[in-house]
Amino acid sequence: TNELFTTITTKINKWMQDTLTPQMDGFMDKITSSLMSVLVFFKNAFLGFIISIYILIEKDYIKARFKRLIYAVFAIHTGNRIIRNLRFVDEKFGGFLIGKMIDSSILGLICYLCMLILKMPYALLISVFVGVTDFIPFFGPFIGAIPSFILLFVVNPWYALYFAIMILVLQQLDGNLLAPKILGDSVGVSSFLVLISIVIGGGLFGVLGMVIAVPAC
Repeated sequence: TNELFTTITTKINKWMQDTLTPQMDGFMDKITSSLMSVLVFFKNAFLGFIISIYILIEKDYIKARFKRLIYAVFAIHTGNRIIRNLRFVDEKFGGFLIGKMIDSSILGLICYLCMLILKMPYALLISVFVGVTDFIPFFGPFIGAIPSFILLFVVNPWYALYFAIMILVLQQLDGNLLAPKILGDSVGVSSFLVLISIVIGGGLFGVLGMVIAVPAC
């Protein structure tokens, strides 16, 4: 009995030293790394928020100094062309981002109301996710709909079927009525260029590249 107990204890100690301890060390390293990433994200977000406030307060001063710098470095006709092009870029990016924000918010609100009427679970969570991902042109509806469909399918397959039909109708409504009405001519590129620009932007800069790809194109 003592020999058996000693053998079991030895094997347990060996397993803890060779297997459990390295796994726990790796697990704690992952937790620490994830926690640090979250803290760095919130630190950067807070810092960006503060900097944004200062930029908004001092925007007229910054704009005037930047314009003086352009005319100090470049000739007058070159400076005029740079200022004109920057205003064009601001108009395109600003029009697209503000218009798309309004469009995505309306789509998310309609999705939320429809899910409440159909008594689906996770209405607020899914509607926010659909609205945020709709900010990405072309691929946004698929990015938002697929995880939501899977979530509802786990709860009830009928909910997933209703959601798929509902989101298909909403995307047709958004693509053919809301988006063209709200965005208007703020972008003005063909569907082919939209697809190519999103693929390239997403490959180079991830989700952010997919968002800014169309107005950049």
